[in-house]
Amino acid sequence: MNTKNVLTIGIDFNVVHGGVAAVESVYSSFYEPFNHVATVVDYGCARKLLTFFKAYIQFWKWMLFHREIKIVHVHGASDASFWRKRIFINLAKMFGKKVVFHCHGAEFQRFATRHKKAVLKTITKCDCIIALSNSWKEWFEKTTHHKNVIVVKNVISPPRVKKVKHDDFVLLFLGRLGERKGIYDLLDVLIKHRSEFEGKIRFVFGGDGDVVQVNEIIKHNGLENIAVFQGWVNGEKKERLLNMADAYILPSYNEGLPISILEAMSYSLPIISTNVGGIPEILKNGENGFIMSPGDKDAMYRAILELMNNEKLRLDMGKASYSKVQEHMPGFVERQLNDLYRSLLNE
Repeated sequence: MNTKNVLTIGIDFNVVHGGVAAVESVYSSFYEPFNHVATVVDYGCARKLLTFFKAYIQFWKWMLFHREIKIVHVHGASDASFWRKRIFINLAKMFGKKVVFHCHGAEFQRFATRHKKAVLKTITKCDCIIALSNSWKEWFEKTTHHKNVIVVKNVISPPRVKKVKHDDFVLLFLGRLGERKGIYDLLDVLIKHRSEFEGKIRFVFGGDGDVVQVNEIIKHNGLENIAVFQGWVNGEKKERLLNMADAYILPSYNEGLPISILEAMSYSLPIISTNVGGIPEILKNGENGFIMSPGDKDAMYRAILELMNNEKLRLDMGKASYSKVQEHMPGFVERQLNDLYRSLLNE
């Protein structure tokens, strides 16, 4: 696929943390050239504002001096991301380009409810909407009545498997620390059952967000022998933790389709998570892990206990995870993107 006709609008995936950065990074490996404009960086307000204005100027240059660009692929989410990307969507349509809106944000449904008029006005201008799961596709079709909503699987890099042996049960959590990802519910479970878990389980977690608050809870409740904070995790450090883990947990209250779960599945880990967003499409209860309602701490405790005490179950569920995640590997997703781009160019 010749992608000289495609311009991607997103984030600076070389420096920004998170799932969208991971997706754009893999996409950049698909194509040469990978035409890209970054509208945001992970720094202070002044740097973010400067980056946006630079992106605005760069976009005009692409539109004025690169007539070969026919498709503008916009990676967006809710809140500030949407308002930034809305400007580029409007400009792209002004120049007669085909626009793809690739929605990543777990909070987009709530955002769209609060800003329905602006969201509908922007979405209806787009030639295609990419959703991360079938449930999100159905929501977009029902809410916006858009005729061209497709699912493109979140892509992950192939795993670098080199399992690390250890005696205790390692439960891994990677993500932003806060209420939305359910970290406080998980800590409540560890506190309540500390005596049962001590000497048997090691909860390893990494991320940004409520770092101070979470570490204070751990210290105040004597969880230092159970819980180990790793800071923000990526690259080789993330690979090492995924190879060390026995199971992965993400008890979120709201999600799209978390990259972190897909990555854990690629390392053959059983998953403990919740029935929100697209998670039920990749996590089948009793097959490749355990799924529960957000905030169900008793179900979380039972799932942790069962995986901690049953190595065969962990291994069987891990194999099922690996099998299920294959359609999120680069080759599969690249074909999906190529088909989309060709269809838009041929319209």
